[in-house]
Formats: sequence, C-alpha cells, structure tokens
Amino acid sequence: MKTENFKSKDDLQKLIEILRQELEQVFFREGSFLHPAVLQMSQQLDEYIVALQKIQ
Repeated sequence: MKTENFKSKDDLQKLIEILRQELEQVFFREGSFLHPAVLQMSQQLDEYIVALQKIQ
C-alpha cells in the first residue's frame, strides 16, 4: 500500500474511519476476533494507520 494513492491525508483518515466501522460490523457478524475476515480487515486497517502516522 502506497500513500501516494491517496489525494490527501484527509482521504486516508476517512478511509480509516470507514474501515473501522466495517471491521466492527464484521466482528459482530462473525463473533470472533480470530475469524479470517476479521483478521484480514484488521491487518489492512493497521497498514493504513501506519501509513497515516508516517505522513503526519
């Protein structure tokens, strides 16, 4: 994932918030932090958060 794919820091922040909400929904649907879909989404979210921290 490359930060230059985002038009602005605000775009990245918005994406992170959307993914957080989606992660919460997937967790409640699957009922486990260990479900593969939850883990995959969590890892993707982590990558975006790290990218945001690097550009701040």
